[in-house]
Amino acid sequence: MTTIEVFSRTDCSLCVEAKEALARLNAEFGIEIRETLLEPGHPLFNKYKDSVPVIVASNGKLVSGKVTDQQLRDLLISLTPPPTLYYVAKFLQALAIVVVFFGFMYGLMGDMWTDLYFFLGGIAVFLVGWILEKQEKYSRKKRIPPA
Repeated sequence: MTTIEVFSRTDCSLCVEAKEALARLNAEFGIEIRETLLEPGHPLFNKYKDSVPVIVASNGKLVSGKVTDQQLRDLLISLTPPPTLYYVAKFLQALAIVVVFFGFMYGLMGDMWTDLYFFLGGIAVFLVGWILEKQEKYSRKKRIPPA
C-alpha cells in the first residue's frame, strides 16, 4: 500500500483543501494517509513551516503549497509500478538491439543476406516493443482520468 505523509498546521486552509483532495483520490488509488501537525519543536518545523501543506510520498517526491488535484494525481501515478506489458516492451527493445548486433557480425563475416535478415528482424522486433510501450502508456493515461 502506498503511504502519503501530510505535514500541516492547524491554522491552514490550504492544508484542509489538500487533505480533502487526498481523501477524494483515496477511493481511486487506495493510499494510506498519515498526517503530522507541524508545531514549534517538531524536527521538521523550520524546514516546512513556510510551505505547508507538504505532501511527501513514500518514494521521496513531495508537493507543497497550493496543491491541485492534478498534482496529487500525477504524484500518485508516479508511485504505481508499471504493468508487466511495459517490461515485455522493454525486453523486446533490448532483444532487437542484440539481433541487429548479430546481423552486423554476420555482415562482417561476409554473409550479406543473413545480415539483412537480422537487421530487418531486429527493426521489426524493436517496433513491436515500441508500439507495446506506447500502447501501455496511452492505456494508463486513459484508465486514470484527469480531474
